[in-house]
Amino acid sequence: MAGAAKTKNFLLSTATVMVGKPEDLHKLNPAEHALGLVKNFQMTADPTYVELTQGVKNSVVMSVKNADGVKCSMEIYEYTVRNLGYAAGLDASGVAFDQNEDIWLASAAYASAGKTIEVNSDISSKLAAGDFIFMQNGIDDKVHIAKVASAVFATSKTTITIAAGYEPATAVVFPVGSRLGRVKRIDVGNTDVQPEFSAKIVGLLPKDNAPFTILLPKIKITKGMGVAFQTDNFGNLPFEFTPYSGVSTDPFFTEYANACAILFAR
Repeated sequence: MAGAAKTKNFLLSTATVMVGKPEDLHKLNPAEHALGLVKNFQMTADPTYVELTQGVKNSVVMSVKNADGVKCSMEIYEYTVRNLGYAAGLDASGVAFDQNEDIWLASAAYASAGKTIEVNSDISSKLAAGDFIFMQNGIDDKVHIAKVASAVFATSKTTITIAAGYEPATAVVFPVGSRLGRVKRIDVGNTDVQPEFSAKIVGLLPKDNAPFTILLPKIKITKGMGVAFQTDNFGNLPFEFTPYSGVSTDPFFTEYANACAILFAR
């Protein structure tokens, strides 16, 4: 039968995409480095050639490949601090970009005179001067972003003082029960040097869950920011990796040399 299958090594799978520092390539693991829900991961190569022609018909008599054109694209669905940091072109691999899910309830209303709001627990170790917090009245869009001047615990409560210039408008109130939480400031378009990373991609073959693995020793995240508030579908971050060939000072150059991507298949 023409075109009949020879094996069951068909690829129908989601991918786990992991990103970290170049020196951590062989240490990348889902628990610490995965970007979460990923759809439609694709790695493509679109090589280009310099061609030598002859004659009136310009017949090609010689060609030399002058670029591999390897790219990786995917849709990232989890809007975590780390993923947004990567999308903004920042090095988000450190603990500063760990997810923070703490939400505290105000035990006293915001006092404009002292620019303070209180929480009936010790959260002073979780906030420092210069951190940013959100203040939310209820669960709707009555939200204010403020910079912390201090967070001091005394007599069973933490008093948060808002930095000058970051206090809410006088007419805006945050009563007892308002929600508070620390947020990470991510600057977009404020960096001139784009960091390098390594990446590991793992997919599973449907026949027996055997892994199909890709290592990318050196990449830059060359595309990724996309924030869409919409009602007909879930938004995603349209990530794109550009893999690069190694140089002699790279961590794994002696192993992988100029290979920009390494496939491990059965």
